[in-house]
Amino acid sequence: MTRAVGRRGVAAVWALVVVAVVSGLTAAAAARMYAARRHAAAHRDRVQAEWLARAGYELAVDRLLTADGYTGETATPIPGGEITVEVRPDPGAKGVYRVTSAARFPTTGRAAAAQVERAVRRADGPDGVRVTPVPRE
Repeated sequence: MTRAVGRRGVAAVWALVVVAVVSGLTAAAAARMYAARRHAAAHRDRVQAEWLARAGYELAVDRLLTADGYTGETATPIPGGEITVEVRPDPGAKGVYRVTSAARFPTTGRAAAAQVERAVRRADGPDGVRVTPVPRE
């Protein structure tokens, strides 16, 4: 009888060891999945902010096609996203504007931010108004 009790005790200890090891591995796997999910969400927000900043630049180009005195605006093109566009005339060149588009996504919590800065030339011609990018120096 003593031997049977001893064997059951050893089996119970081994069962506890196996449960502890499996629990530790499960916790480690869950922590890695949570970290990967957070990393993927941060990447998604950065990419969304970059595309919003590009959209702000395109918005500025569209506005410059229709109005010469456009100076910028703040827009919310999608829920949770915000664009701030600023357009300044370049003092060194006639018809050249500096466009800065800054975007945040999401606007609440820990937001990713991106910015696009470009120079464009607005010219009135016989075919109408054209806005073209100015090559970077």
